[in-house]
Amino acid sequence: QVRSQLPRPLALPDNADTMQRARTVQLTKDEVDFMVMQYTSHDDTVLASLGKHCKETTWKIALGADSKPTEIKMTVDKQIALSPEVRITCDGEQVFPEASNKQKGYLKQDFEWSKSFRGTLRGLAQKNFFEVRPESTHMEQWFLATLTEQREDGLFKAILQMPDGSGGFHPVDIPAVKVDNIREAMGRKPASLPYRTIKLYAPSNDPLHATVNLDNEPVTHFFARPTPAPVKDGKGGQTRMKFTVSKDRQNVAVDGGHTALAHFMDGEVRGVKQHADTLVHSWTFQIGPFAEHTVELRKKSSSSPLLALTVDGELLCESSPEDIDSPEGTWQCNFRLVGEKFFDWLVYESDGSGGYLNSQGTVSHRFKYSHDCVVTYQVADKTLTTAKIFVDDASF
Repeated sequence: QVRSQLPRPLALPDNADTMQRARTVQLTKDEVDFMVMQYTSHDDTVLASLGKHCKETTWKIALGADSKPTEIKMTVDKQIALSPEVRITCDGEQVFPEASNKQKGYLKQDFEWSKSFRGTLRGLAQKNFFEVRPESTHMEQWFLATLTEQREDGLFKAILQMPDGSGGFHPVDIPAVKVDNIREAMGRKPASLPYRTIKLYAPSNDPLHATVNLDNEPVTHFFARPTPAPVKDGKGGQTRMKFTVSKDRQNVAVDGGHTALAHFMDGEVRGVKQHADTLVHSWTFQIGPFAEHTVELRKKSSSSPLLALTVDGELLCESSPEDIDSPEGTWQCNFRLVGEKFFDWLVYESDGSGGYLNSQGTVSHRFKYSHDCVVTYQVADKTLTTAKIFVDDASF
């Protein structure tokens, strides 16, 4: 069985012979948050196209809810029990075997593949947001700087404000600055790049127990879906509340009224409806006043060990209990609903002397939040009518 958790630490023994493949992808965002959007583990009893004695496992991993997921797919052909053949792809590109004319290959040694994601430095392109220490100077000197570009190799292009010898400053272009020589001008906090890594490890003696970890944590810790659900056919949950501030700043009006605002702020989860029979169990609930979600657990037959969990109509997980390391006698999937909410304040602009102009502007505050969900089912029950869902430890 291809498991999504490590039966042992990812670190390899000192004497292990391992093939390693790695690459780094740069993102145009300053936060790099893993979300496992889909996990499936199928054998030939589910997908006839695989052929006899084959197992296919797929991981779809996104860096935030708005990015295209990276798809890792691993197929193990175990027709020859002692020498199974393996094929691994990432976004359709074959990473094992290396020879493009071979569809499958034997693992002669342990195989490790990784893909890293480097985020964008916060404050990039903002004028004089940073200070830079030039490597050419032998003194601990820092100069105000604007970072104009983040290069693919992780270095930065910068414009420094250097003394001109006459009591003023003039701009100097620096083509390559290491992140170690950058700090924020306000507070002098050292700059740091968000950096996350996906790792796949396949032992040569048992590729069926290959694992995928995210920053050395099991992939099952990152099952997640966005809240509200993505917009479809023009329908989707609201993420913003608008406040209108009077010109004298004595009164504030909020769209939707006090009740909607209170529910939006506390994010209380409320049950809406539930349906259950032998082969399907679904729950619909509301988070705050605007986000509604439907979670459905389904199986093809009462005797099938394979269960499929969908969230808002999209498959999240399809596997047997062992594939996701469920507790003994239980199929259990843990996932998070992750979102952002915004408070938009429409205010009259200040003239800088304590008075207010007739023009207005919007000031936005962003808040990140998440809800922990658990769907659980006792395998011995045979019917999904007994399946349960917990959201933030509350049963629905």
